[in-house]
Amino acid sequence: MVFDNYECSNAEGVILAHTVRMPGLTLKKGRVLCAADLAALQDNGILRISGVRLEADDVDEDQAALEMARALAGPSVAHGQPVAGRCYLYALSDGLALVNRAVIDAINLCDVGIFIATLPEYAECLHQQAVASIKVIPFAVPRRQLDRCLKLIGAGGSAIAVQWYKPRTVALLLTETAGFKESLHRSTSAVTHQRVTAMGAQIIFEKRCAHVVEELTSLLTEALAEEVDLVLICGASVSVDPSDIVPSAIVSCGGEIDHFGMPVEPGNMLLLGHVGACPVINLPGCSRSPKLNGLDWVMQRMAAGLPMGKSEILTMGVGGLIKDISHRWRMREQGNLIEQLQTPHKVAALILGAGSSSRMGGVNKLLLKVGGVPMLQRVVDAALGAELASVTVVTGCQADEVRHLLQGRDVRYVHNDAYREGIAGSLKLGLSSLPEDIDGVMILLADMPFIEAAHLNELIAEFNPAIERDIVAPLREGRLGNPIIWSSRYIPAMMNLSGDGGARPLLHEFAANVWEVPMGDDAIFLDVDTPEALGEANRRCEMNEPVVGGDE
Repeated sequence: MVFDNYECSNAEGVILAHTVRMPGLTLKKGRVLCAADLAALQDNGILRISGVRLEADDVDEDQAALEMARALAGPSVAHGQPVAGRCYLYALSDGLALVNRAVIDAINLCDVGIFIATLPEYAECLHQQAVASIKVIPFAVPRRQLDRCLKLIGAGGSAIAVQWYKPRTVALLLTETAGFKESLHRSTSAVTHQRVTAMGAQIIFEKRCAHVVEELTSLLTEALAEEVDLVLICGASVSVDPSDIVPSAIVSCGGEIDHFGMPVEPGNMLLLGHVGACPVINLPGCSRSPKLNGLDWVMQRMAAGLPMGKSEILTMGVGGLIKDISHRWRMREQGNLIEQLQTPHKVAALILGAGSSSRMGGVNKLLLKVGGVPMLQRVVDAALGAELASVTVVTGCQADEVRHLLQGRDVRYVHNDAYREGIAGSLKLGLSSLPEDIDGVMILLADMPFIEAAHLNELIAEFNPAIERDIVAPLREGRLGNPIIWSSRYIPAMMNLSGDGGARPLLHEFAANVWEVPMGDDAIFLDVDTPEALGEANRRCEMNEPVVGGDE
């Protein structure tokens, strides 16, 4: 790989080192420059660009990241698609991350520009959560260096896996003394149910008894008769010795004490025993709180079917000072965040359908048919089929005919009497009519007959103002297209627009805020604004030709 500052006249095939933005065109970092790109650069006065040329044995960053991801992924782990030399591994289930540190360290120590970052060993992870990231720093790596890293993975076996939680049944025994608060029992039960459920298990037996050996022995015997996989005992007072009440009841049932105490804070006073094949845990006092403690670590490994005994407990000391980390609540919030990121925000559709179609010879093109269906109807139906909060159509030319065409559909209308004065008027009228509680607005042109609900949903899925994805636009071959989703915070700026340029001036003003979504389908860019374009669109429909330019 050769990095240099190349003359545009001799840079075909060079990989662009930095994103270049020009009026109406953006060339992203990592793009392989073609003749058309270089001509556009020179037309805009850019005569030299920084980039790299690959050599014969080089493997480009995405391919290298993908090969590493495939090799590293073990059971219950899947890889995503590489982007800009980065590829993530995702958990296919809730469970614990299993990481072969020796393999990961060996790869990182190779220092060839391939780096692996993972969750800690035995870290709890959620379904679809990232478990590891593979990042290839240079634009390409020599094949021999990549093979060296792949060989390290092969020698060490599966390097990154998720041990999924297995469904288990649990018994919860609570003891009480005179004057014990009922509210403490209720809260302890609720917290324990939450803890157990989060690990894929279920409490099927729950009872109370006095905090005495005989009654607890009888209750423990009753619980074991239910053939549960695990017994949890929360005493009215914490055990302070292996001969205390709870451990004595375990022994009275014919069980044994495996270990008392653990090098984890909170959780020091946990006691682990067993009766037959069933493990029994005497809960530490901190178990009444939902915060992460040593009990979580012990139960998580059990839920994942991993070994858990004296040696496993005694080796938890490094990293065992976890006091004041609200882990359970953090994991819950993390789950809520993942759900939030996957749930589309409230986006309203605004379809601009007021124009007079001046280039169509005085005919309202939106009422003309493509593939037997009026253009406007095709766009409206696509919007109604997408995950949009509402659909508003701005009418102008032949408004009565438009309403008649769309009758029976759940759409709102705004009429622009001054539709001949430019698109800005229609845009502002439409924006002023939208509900106030929306997160964003998708502005659709009504002359894009091949757009589908799937295209719109792909853009909606990327829209999230909370993480700075507040202008979302489709991108193909370095060019932005329509429709575009704008966060509601840009609506005041749109209300100052004028003329026939729509919101395009704002794209240049807020270019740094645009989240580009690569689209392989040309339909997102095709509009019909001339008789020739209409004829071509109908020809494609008659020939059943795909409206695509091929996969990139």
